[in-house]
Amino acid sequence: MSSSLELDFPAVDQSLCESIQYQGRKASRVKSEQRRREILQAALRIVAKEGVQGVKHRAVAKEAGVPLASTTYYFKDINELITDAFMLFAEKSREKLEFFYSELRRLADEYDAVSVMEDEGRRREFANALVEMGTNYVLGQVRHHKSELMSEQAFLMESVRDESLSALARRYKDAWLSGLVDFMQSLGYETYVEDAAIIMGMVGNLEQEGALQGGSIDEDKVRRVWRRLLYMMLDIR
Repeated sequence: MSSSLELDFPAVDQSLCESIQYQGRKASRVKSEQRRREILQAALRIVAKEGVQGVKHRAVAKEAGVPLASTTYYFKDINELITDAFMLFAEKSREKLEFFYSELRRLADEYDAVSVMEDEGRRREFANALVEMGTNYVLGQVRHHKSELMSEQAFLMESVRDESLSALARRYKDAWLSGLVDFMQSLGYETYVEDAAIIMGMVGNLEQEGALQGGSIDEDKVRRVWRRLLYMMLDIR
């Protein structure tokens, strides 16, 4: 085993990068591209408030404060507008993804792999640091990024029904999962794929619970859930 937890997380999943290429009409001028982005931002606000079904040309134009003709000029139909809005959402999520894994990499670099896996006291310290990182992430999402959580859930649910969104939705989820898989694998556990999936599911459930409570969530409960899960995975008594 190497002397440190060497993680080679990609800054962002390449397939996700490649997928974030707007399919609507390209704007030839900077001002036009700014208008196009304003329309997509307006669509995202509607998705957060009303779901994907609320995205209509007239509603988006009103939310963006632009003429109705602008939405039909930049997007050939409502499906293209919705798809590009999802792509913009995924693009914005890249920054969060990059920050999350940079922090995980920084934390992992502070610990020695041999002592982490062979010494329970050291392993407990590592687990507790991960608990705090995970708790802070969930609290930040629920308390300060509720609209993004609502948009994410709306797009993922719609992707189950809409095949034009399903491929991007899969790449979006895989980009988050792949980093966790690499991390769990680096710890030497055979069940790293399953463990990563369990963590993803747990985080999603906590975020949904917080969203249902209007952005309020029990911090102690979040911490206890993280501790219980990570102590079990890292075999800490």
